[in-house]
Amino acid sequence: MNKDLKTEFQLTYDKDDAWGSCMQWLFAVCDYLTFETDEYVPDHWQFKASPFGANEDCLNYQALKELDVPSKDVLHFGSLLIRFSELLKRKGLDY
Repeated sequence: MNKDLKTEFQLTYDKDDAWGSCMQWLFAVCDYLTFETDEYVPDHWQFKASPFGANEDCLNYQALKELDVPSKDVLHFGSLLIRFSELLKRKGLDY
């Protein structure tokens, strides 16, 4: 995993709201991939882009733009977030 992404995630992760932290990052990753790169969001992520564009007010989205990491690293980060969200669901921590 990209070191910069890992650090940024750790700085913004709220252990009392793991689901919320995961979802905020996942939506930011999907918006970033959709609107800032040539990568495609995998269908199994079930993301539908907003017709209004990316949520540019989202701090996680802004961080992705500022970090300027390779899009393949952002895609890998998103895959890890999907796996994390599935784990949280199994634990009943989703809402």
